Amino acid sequence: MIRAVLCAILWTAVKVSAQQADGPLSPATPEASLFGDVRDASGLVLPGATVGLTAARGSDTDPDRSTVTAPDGSFEFSRLRPGPYHLVVQFPGFTPSEQDILVGSRASEPLRVVLALSGLEEHVSVAASTARPLNAAMQTNVDRRLIETLAAQSVGTGLSSVITMTTPGVAADSNGGFHPLGEHAETSFIVDGQPITDQQSRAFSNQLSPITIASLEAVTGVPAAEFGDKTSLVVAITTRSGLDNPHRSGAASFGYGSFATGTGALTYGAGAPRAGIFLAIDAANSGRFLDTPEHTPLHAHGRSVNLFGRLDRRVSPATAVQLNAAVARAVFQAPNTFDQDANGQDQQQRLGTVNVAPSLRRTVRGRGFVETNVWFRRDVAYYDPSADPLDDRPATLSQRRTLTNAGAKAAWSYAARGHVAKVGVQETTTWLTEAFRTGVTDAAFNSPCVEVGGDPAADPSLRDPRQCDGAGLAVNSGFLPALVPYDVTRGGAFFDFQADGRIVQWAAYAQDRWQLRGLGVTAGLRFDVYDGLSRATGVQPRVGLVHRLGRTGTVLRAAYGRVFLTPYAENLVLASSTGSGGFGGGLLGSVGGAPLTPGRRHQVDVGVGQRLWKGIQIDAEYFRKMTDGAFDFGVVFNTPLAFPVQFRASTHQGMLVHVTAPEYRGWRAYATLSHTRARLFGPELGGLRFSADYAPVAAPDHDQPFQQTTHLDYRSTGAHGWWGGLTWRYDSGLVAVAVPTYAAALRLTGDEQAAMGLFCGGTPATREAPLRSCVAPTFGATR
Repeated sequence: MIRAVLCAILWTAVKVSAQQADGPLSPATPEASLFGDVRDASGLVLPGATVGLTAARGSDTDPDRSTVTAPDGSFEFSRLRPGPYHLVVQFPGFTPSEQDILVGSRASEPLRVVLALSGLEEHVSVAASTARPLNAAMQTNVDRRLIETLAAQSVGTGLSSVITMTTPGVAADSNGGFHPLGEHAETSFIVDGQPITDQQSRAFSNQLSPITIASLEAVTGVPAAEFGDKTSLVVAITTRSGLDNPHRSGAASFGYGSFATGTGALTYGAGAPRAGIFLAIDAANSGRFLDTPEHTPLHAHGRSVNLFGRLDRRVSPATAVQLNAAVARAVFQAPNTFDQDANGQDQQQRLGTVNVAPSLRRTVRGRGFVETNVWFRRDVAYYDPSADPLDDRPATLSQRRTLTNAGAKAAWSYAARGHVAKVGVQETTTWLTEAFRTGVTDAAFNSPCVEVGGDPAADPSLRDPRQCDGAGLAVNSGFLPALVPYDVTRGGAFFDFQADGRIVQWAAYAQDRWQLRGLGVTAGLRFDVYDGLSRATGVQPRVGLVHRLGRTGTVLRAAYGRVFLTPYAENLVLASSTGSGGFGGGLLGSVGGAPLTPGRRHQVDVGVGQRLWKGIQIDAEYFRKMTDGAFDFGVVFNTPLAFPVQFRASTHQGMLVHVTAPEYRGWRAYATLSHTRARLFGPELGGLRFSADYAPVAAPDHDQPFQQTTHLDYRSTGAHGWWGGLTWRYDSGLVAVAVPTYAAALRLTGDEQAAMGLFCGGTPATREAPLRSCVAPTFGATR
């Protein structure tokens, strides 16, 4: 009896205590409040956004609360217990913002939450913030501070450096290019809503400068239905704005480094709550503008200049318009080898880019959002040979190419009853003009015969392998008969090509995100129509699942997507005319005779995210991509000219890991690790190669066994503080050309042998003294 009474008293006490904890604050409990507003990246208020506030795990703060923003975008939570909370803000068409905040008993500053479109995410907090992986695809968020503390890997391609150094699964390539998840250039850039799927490395175009970027997000998993065309990596970018900057601001920076590299940049921003302007200009001049085939830069000078402007106008609290405009130009030499430099080779490239992109955003009845984008972009590329084409070795090359891209898209998003839905349409037209000229200028390059020692016979009178036996020579197994008509040393003519093409693409999609008994579900369907040198349509279902385990906070995710891949547009007309086996395969068809066609892919991703000790966040993912009709680029010699090639199929699989440490007293760090295995299956179609066919199963030169990046930066507090950053990067992979045997290496030039570190006993090869035989017991190459 006594035990029953004690149990009843204890139960009553616990119940009352719980009711008091969940009920109104007692007079002795200090009160706190949290208030602020929700806007998009252009400063447009977002009325009707859902704002949820939950108690942090393990704390005794208030239970869950939620509200919606007022017509002016504002929200408020009053009479809160001080302590840690988790804030979640959602609005249709935007990536949800999640952050950990610390609410104090004293009056706090207003909290502004900035939501970003198309998966872009910015975290703003009172005390600290930690990104949580709640989407089905792996994401990497990069803010302005991190962009400032990263060093560029190549001149004039800072955007490529930012992506390579922050995103797991991205391997560095030459001349400012990169390979996402084992593929050459399957990347879409979404700049303030404008899709750019053209190649952005220095070899093809002038890319957006990092000084214009406010933040970006790179998505490496199965893309949402709104993204198409190139989707191994989707990079959503928000540019800097002058809105809400009544005092004006600007910055100037200048630098000088090795290889006589000088850089300079100027930015200016000014505005008010209803209008703003941001301007930026940067330039570079370097004696090593492109990556060089020699350790010593030879004939490698270049310069570039980029201008960018953004205008913003808030027509009303619910409507905003924006105009982006950019002009860029680059002029640079194609770096030489010592052999080419001794011959006086002087090949150069010129690139010009113009981009204009207006857009409009409008909220509708507090819960809907409409976004429209229109754009015009034009790239012009000129590649000039030496004044005397015969000075070029082993072939002379010239090109005049333009790529003009114009399009429009519209999207409507809506949030209701726990669903965030989005539908949209897009039309893009691309006009291509291509003029190309080439000819073999070295009689030893494609000789049908080889001498007794294995060196190609440089006799220009030899045109057929049947002549070899009578001349006391052996047949060259690597001889390509298709190149003989274009070997000017053997009486051939220059290969001249001039044609144009037009590509029209249509797309429509619908997608939704909702919560189902603790399981986050994303589902979408995309339909593409491709009408260019070839024609095809693609239906692409995509689905993702996300689940957070309550006790540990572990996030589990899985996604499947069907993807419709379109051919690379750069040099597509010529590459589509060379037929099976490419330029060296013996079949030179007419334009459109063997066009590259869209590919089709199945992609599966599974991942896990976990918050560890002291707020360290680890995110890991496994991916597998199986593609019918995979694409790659074939590079011509050591030039920046590349032509698309299509393979019968490909497989890509690998692991990605991203570890992030929260900011502590100004210090911040992260690390990425990744492994990718890529295989291409022939036969191949298109391209422009002066070599034999690929192997039936080929590992591309950007196969990515291991990449690792570690970054640490520090920023002092105060208005006049300083900052510093340190980044360590490692890439492994295959070289573009491998020498199969030591005997084959003995037939290379002295320059080539010296570059690979060839040695015989204690004697190394030099440019002046190549090795032609070796009887020493030890021999090999140091590289």
